[in-house]
Amino acid sequence: MEKTQISGIQLYLILLGFLFGSSVILTPALGAGRDAWLAMILAGVAGILLMWVYTTIALLNPSKTLVEILRDKLGKVIGTILSVLYIWYFVHLAALVFRNFGEFICTTTLPETPVAVVMGLFALVLLYVVNSGIEVLGRLSELFVLILPTVVLIISIALITEHDFTAFLPVLEDGMAPVIQAAFVNLTFPFGEAVAFLMVFPHLNRMDNLKKVVISSTATSSALAIFVFARDLIALGSDLIARATFIPHLTSLLIPEFNVVPLVDINLLVGGGVKISVCIYAAAKGLSQVTGTHDYRSFSRAVITFCVVLSVWVYENLIEMFAWAEKLWPYYSIPFQFVIPLLLLLLSLRGKNKPSQPNTENTETESCTSDA
Repeated sequence: MEKTQISGIQLYLILLGFLFGSSVILTPALGAGRDAWLAMILAGVAGILLMWVYTTIALLNPSKTLVEILRDKLGKVIGTILSVLYIWYFVHLAALVFRNFGEFICTTTLPETPVAVVMGLFALVLLYVVNSGIEVLGRLSELFVLILPTVVLIISIALITEHDFTAFLPVLEDGMAPVIQAAFVNLTFPFGEAVAFLMVFPHLNRMDNLKKVVISSTATSSALAIFVFARDLIALGSDLIARATFIPHLTSLLIPEFNVVPLVDINLLVGGGVKISVCIYAAAKGLSQVTGTHDYRSFSRAVITFCVVLSVWVYENLIEMFAWAEKLWPYYSIPFQFVIPLLLLLLSLRGKNKPSQPNTENTETESCTSDA
């Protein structure tokens, strides 16, 4: 563990940027249609419970990263295999967010620019951030993450006259099944993806504040996402939202005589940048611990280069990107987000409650003394 620490407010803002990152342009619960707000509430509650699991694992294994916990609880061989799988998961997640960013910029702002060029330039900036360390990421989050709610507020105020509250009706027209399905998708994206923070939590300077910081940041992110969807729904209507590609971007176009598209771009730069940086850091740090290398920076350049290449290769087009995010990613993520963390939680709780073995030598010595 490199000797760097972040404060509670820095962790709060990093997690807020991570959770709200791709949500700037994507609405994970959109499968529920106009009832997505209800699915997002359910996902937010479940997300807080999931964060409780992650933070409890971290507190029961103080100063240990996810890789160290896996190898400690499951043995060196199995723990190393699962660590490598998690490294792949973090790399894959970073590649998907890269592609989200590239597709959005190339579709809305720079249509003549190749998506690989956009992602490559963004990667150069993020490589500097990752190599600067988690402490620098925390300081940058203090400077920039608050832009996210500020931009949301600016756009919402500008659209205050554009509203149709009947867009929420009828509620649960298709029953609860689509809502539950959409809530599951929203739980895996973005809340479950925060399993990457098990590589970051040991850097918090006061671990006694971990649960309070993480749960409050999760609740803030969930409330912000629900507010954005509700704003978009009453501004656009349910029919237009169902056909839109990048919903918040389309909403911003409704503002007369004022181009706020650059503000949406900035939100994605900040949120997506934080999310990718955390994933790259987690992957590079995991590789350094698996291989026994002291400095994770020796892997960061290779990891981020591979992420850009993978992001170009992973999808054929925008439609395939959305289909993967909604239909495949949630189930692909189940072992990484739920199964393995719950297993680690049970093993950590058992290790905590396991009674200590009596000292055999001392017992024998006391017995001999007594006999004498």
